[in-house]
Amino acid sequence: MGLTLRLALADLRHRPVLALCAALGLAAVLAPLILLAGLREGVIGGLRAALLEDPRATEIVTIANRDIGGGTLAALAARGDVAFLVPRTRALSAAIQIEEPGGRFGRVELLPSAPGDPLLRGAGPARAGEVIVSASLARRLSLAPGAALVGVVGRVSGGERQVLRLPLTVAGIAPPEAAPRDALFAAVPLLVTVEDFLDGTLGEHAAPGDSAGPRAFAGFRLHAAGIEAVPSLAADLAAQGLPVASRAEEVGALLRLDRDLGLLFAILAGMGGAGYVVSLAVGMWAQVERQRRDLALLALFGLPRAARRAVPVVQAAAIGAGGAALGAALALAAEAVLNAAFAGGVTGERPVSLITPAILGAAIVATCAGAMLSAAAGALRAAAIEPAEGLVQE
Repeated sequence: MGLTLRLALADLRHRPVLALCAALGLAAVLAPLILLAGLREGVIGGLRAALLEDPRATEIVTIANRDIGGGTLAALAARGDVAFLVPRTRALSAAIQIEEPGGRFGRVELLPSAPGDPLLRGAGPARAGEVIVSASLARRLSLAPGAALVGVVGRVSGGERQVLRLPLTVAGIAPPEAAPRDALFAAVPLLVTVEDFLDGTLGEHAAPGDSAGPRAFAGFRLHAAGIEAVPSLAADLAAQGLPVASRAEEVGALLRLDRDLGLLFAILAGMGGAGYVVSLAVGMWAQVERQRRDLALLALFGLPRAARRAVPVVQAAAIGAGGAALGAALALAAEAVLNAAFAGGVTGERPVSLITPAILGAAIVATCAGAMLSAAAGALRAAAIEPAEGLVQE
């Protein structure tokens, strides 16, 4: 087989124009396909990365008050497409006025949270008296972790104004993207205490985490296990009579674009690849016919049938490798031009085309395999040549 390899490559060197034309034909088909795969990876990958960097892309929040029991919430949290779930109280009771050593600050929103909250990059208040402060509120009040606050909730009962004061500790500062407004991320028991006080079931001396007993919640916010799960999960919740707010439409559009580009790539790759495999198969058959007397002489000298079959296969693999390398070089050059032309455009700071090593490796392997497959007909023809044909004078 070593001799066969040397003979096959020597024959290509002896006919460099034919080998170069075949490699150029392959590169002309392969380069646009590699570039298309890079464009798909760059555009879709950039849009997907932008969504993945935004923790709200997977968030789904109920937008109407309902009576949702603990069993329903537990069943939702146990779903494989749900990564995080926290119940919420009524919107009218999810606010609190805060005091800090420098004086009183206006009412801020209470957002339910818990350890592992994706909005807080996996953090979350661990105890009822702990809160995580939004970035805007922390800047406004110059708050830092460990700072002490007092939450103030007022109500009017029997014509008398009553005030609940809750000692709070700043457990951390939320990332800027977690909340665009002044807010406190609080544990659910704290929100329950506030709601029960406003409902009149707790007194003025209640502590964070006190509760009037078992309850149904007005809603919840959850995060899907991945952006792919957002559209189906939002539709499923809406079908259960739970109207929600989410970015399902945006995520769905991205997934449809990814699917459509994938289909387009498969069609173009299939048509281009099939056309080239057929043309290369015809070329290898013609080359075997031109080498007919040479192969017959090799058979007469004792070259085994298997070795003769290997000659066109080795040549096809060499042409495929050369064409793949040339196609990859052309695609990378075109990618550099595209990325420079569209810099800061469609995908922001990310490249519009991203030809990864995986794409190049797959293209080279598929090209060599297709080229060797196309040589199968020529290999069978080479093996069928009889040694006696080498004695026939042309």
